[in-house]
Amino acid sequence: MDKNYESTQDFIDIHDIKNDLVILKNGKVACVLQLNSINFDLLSTREQDAIISSYSEIINSLNFTIQIVIKSRAMNIEKYVLKLQDIEQKISDPLLRTQAEAYRKFVQSTIKVNKVLDKQFYLVIPSGYVEYEEIGKNPFEFFNKLIGKQNKRAVNIDVDRIIAETRGDLIPKVDTLIRLFEKIHINARRLTTVELVKLYFDAYKESSGKIKIGDSIAEYKAPLVEPNVI
Repeated sequence: MDKNYESTQDFIDIHDIKNDLVILKNGKVACVLQLNSINFDLLSTREQDAIISSYSEIINSLNFTIQIVIKSRAMNIEKYVLKLQDIEQKISDPLLRTQAEAYRKFVQSTIKVNKVLDKQFYLVIPSGYVEYEEIGKNPFEFFNKLIGKQNKRAVNIDVDRIIAETRGDLIPKVDTLIRLFEKIHINARRLTTVELVKLYFDAYKESSGKIKIGDSIAEYKAPLVEPNVI
């Protein structure tokens, strides 16, 4: 029996994650920033207009490509409801207890109708300035993408050399974006190597918190399920 099993890594575009950078199989390198959110609905009309205008200026001022990713996950707030119930039972004042009960029932009715989502915002900055520079180089590019051949594990990639060559390109981009988003009161923080591994592991495995792994990168490289050798 053929034992040349294909792993998940053969079908994703990531070659390696090192020095807080994502090395892709096409030779490009990317940084990932995590951004905090602002409650837009609570702002005044003037403040909303200022945020929109500033954001538009940021996007129009860029001479390189970026990718904005919003990650949504349904939150389990059963523990929160149980905590509310426990607090409610300890309240001796009848009026306060009635208010606490009303709030708990409001939360329970809300989560029955609508999912409570935890949203996280990311900004991906790739190396290079012209995203379409490689389009058309291979006449069979579309066919290769269709059958997934372009995702096969890359070979002959000198990770350290690529990182050294692209740091001078990426670092100014990252610093510029962090400074620009600070103007609209959005904190942008660069993800570390471990945080990147956790982020992509969760994205590809869709673990939704069911698989708990520590802070060691080696734990992510170990197979979760050992194959049965025949």
